[in-house]
Amino acid sequence: MRIHTVLTPANIEIEYRLAGAGSRLAAFVIDFSIQIVICLFLAVVALFGIFDYRLNTLAEIESFALAFLIISWFVVYFCYFIIFEMWLNGQSVGKKIFGLRVIRDNGQPVGLWQSVVRNLFKAVLDIFYIGLFFILFSPAHKRIGDMVAGTVVICEHYDIESMPLMPVNLPNHNRAVTESLSHLILTDEEKGLLHLYMARKIYLPEPQKQDLHNKWAEYLAQKWQIEPTWVDEEILAGLLQINDGERRM
Repeated sequence: MRIHTVLTPANIEIEYRLAGAGSRLAAFVIDFSIQIVICLFLAVVALFGIFDYRLNTLAEIESFALAFLIISWFVVYFCYFIIFEMWLNGQSVGKKIFGLRVIRDNGQPVGLWQSVVRNLFKAVLDIFYIGLFFILFSPAHKRIGDMVAGTVVICEHYDIESMPLMPVNLPNHNRAVTESLSHLILTDEEKGLLHLYMARKIYLPEPQKQDLHNKWAEYLAQKWQIEPTWVDEEILAGLLQINDGERRM
């Protein structure tokens, strides 16, 4: 198992498990099957659904249908992954099924430019199995497109959207402290990183979890001029709830 480590601006290390060739190939099979179904549907449309009275001969109709198929199949082949990676935040249908996601090397979500670059190389090189070769032998399981675009494919073991942000019964003293911090705002980056920490902590060894917690406590204490001992797990969850309350209501 290979790990990709990201050092955040808060000097907190976030570790991701890299997706291997097997899971990526399985995800690609799902995606490629969907592409085939779409292309077959377009072929039916081209062969039986295209009619234009301005096309006078069968040869003209066949030429128009062939041009339509070539252009539409290229769009499906090249744009399928770009569209889904933008729509599903780094995931295609196959990647979502197998719990994989494309992110940038610095841990941020993949952008349009990175997606276009990595998938351009996929469209050109992967037909010769060059991408699979690099996934197998690259230390970070990267294709050439990933190297150029600065992206990496990771495995996810949690569902951030469904995780509970705050225990139902907070101790009274923690509830009081949390409410006293209700005016403190997390940036989008801090909130995203804190989401990741809260979701991944159950998979971390106790020493590593404690080390990350201490770093969060020190960082927030320095930022907001509060006592580090105030920042426990309930307080972190409470801060997320306060800063993310509208989305959870």
